[in-house]
Amino acid sequence: MYPGPGGRLCYTDPRMHRCAVLLVMAVAAAGLRAAAAAEPVADASNLPAARPEPAGALVARARVALAAAPVGNPAAEMQALRKAEIWLRQALAQQPHEVSALVALGDVLVRTDRAAEAVPTIERACALAHGPNQVFPCSLALAAAQAHAGQFVEALREYDRHLEIADPRTLPTVHTRAAELHMALGRLDEAEARFGKAIDLFDQEPGGPERDSKRALAFYGLAVAQDRAARDAEARHTVWQALAYDPVLALLDAAADPYSGAALVPAANVHYYRGLALSVSGKGSEAMQAFQRFLAAEPDGRYRKQAENHLLGLAAAGAEEPPRPPRRARVVATATVRADGPLPAPLIDAAWRSRPRLLEPCMDAVPDSAPDTLRISLSIEIDARGVSRQVVVKLGSEVGFGVSLAWRGFEACVCRRVKAGLRVVRPTRRSVTSARLEIVLAIRSQDADP
Repeated sequence: MYPGPGGRLCYTDPRMHRCAVLLVMAVAAAGLRAAAAAEPVADASNLPAARPEPAGALVARARVALAAAPVGNPAAEMQALRKAEIWLRQALAQQPHEVSALVALGDVLVRTDRAAEAVPTIERACALAHGPNQVFPCSLALAAAQAHAGQFVEALREYDRHLEIADPRTLPTVHTRAAELHMALGRLDEAEARFGKAIDLFDQEPGGPERDSKRALAFYGLAVAQDRAARDAEARHTVWQALAYDPVLALLDAAADPYSGAALVPAANVHYYRGLALSVSGKGSEAMQAFQRFLAAEPDGRYRKQAENHLLGLAAAGAEEPPRPPRRARVVATATVRADGPLPAPLIDAAWRSRPRLLEPCMDAVPDSAPDTLRISLSIEIDARGVSRQVVVKLGSEVGFGVSLAWRGFEACVCRRVKAGLRVVRPTRRSVTSARLEIVLAIRSQDADP
């Protein structure tokens, strides 16, 4: 060790030099700690408070959680519902009069089996609602909560009120839900009428998976109403119409999920729906289990006798029978054979070809007694704008004399669909065209080759 420049001590031994460096670093660190300890500590009360998340953002997070909850996974669904409830209550703590938060909270309460608590929550929202964007969803949510709370008469009254204020997008669904309540109250005729109205309205909507799913549920409901009215043949035919859209009963599986928001009213009805669909499909043992679940849920219910009769019939049948699919019609040829007016026949044919599925919904209304091939004639009056104003349907001689009431539904459906859907390019000369089209239907079993 020897004195260095500036009075520093230097070591000739490298190991000693390293120790000196470490010693200096340790002393420096100790000095820093002492200086920090000497400084006054900041007062936490003077720090800015964390800003709470805005109510609108909390409501949006809750809606995303509800929409993303996987149907068929009760644990994940319940977790999503709990998160949504926390966020919605936080939003309402900031803005107690937020209508969308109150309605969404009511939906969560219904889906977590607290419908009685949901009713006053949504009633409060409806009292605050202004404008169609708030009034329409609030009215539907209140009716649904009342229905799940067992307040069937009040729910029907609210559904009818909703029909009066008329949000066209929800009319078919409102009729379906009202039909379920009429059936729960034992009003089978009114239930059938409402289910039928819903199906007619769905027919007027553009096709797509959502429309088809809702239409299938209306067919299921109509079939159950017919079955409970002891019209077995009609019920079986209607079930097949539902199964055409829902062959694996996925819709009924979703309705059986208590947290999915698709539950029927009363909730036990889903077992009756499934039992009837499985029975018609030839799955006797599964159908028996479904009817047994229905009886276990409603041992003294209004339709206990009908369920017991199904069980007796299935037990007597023993082994499962193969399903017997009904026959279904399809359009195989169309041609305009006459056109009197400015619109030529090829133009009318082109308009018809642009809507290849125009009559598809009407095929369900062709009776099982129809011949294998049927020719029908359409007399159409097309106005100056190219719109079909008058349509007359004439069935071929294959049907025979004295057309039964079973064909009236098919004829009405064809008239309604052609008037609503057939549009021809407007002619240069603005006058009426009278045309006659010939259509050939082929009626085959649904499992037959096309």
